[in-house]
Amino acid sequence: MKFDFDKVWIGLILGLAAPVLVFWMYYLFADQYTLKRVNVSLCMVINLAPFYLTLNNYMYRATKGVVIGTFAWAIVIFYLSFFTDHLRIL
Repeated sequence: MKFDFDKVWIGLILGLAAPVLVFWMYYLFADQYTLKRVNVSLCMVINLAPFYLTLNNYMYRATKGVVIGTFAWAIVIFYLSFFTDHLRIL
């Protein structure tokens, strides 16, 4: 039995979990443990991998999930950057 990976919820899980895993790895291996907007935003770059992987394999529903997850994280980062003191540059 072959499992169909072309589902929105699989792409959503990939889009939400990949930046968290990359930030966790950065947190483990970096000397600097403070949250900065640049660090958190660069962890979003990892979403390019599942985006292109699903797009090139014609899994358009999973690609839609990755994009939704990326936009969800972008909204969270935007809110934390401009409306709280957690990710301020200055």
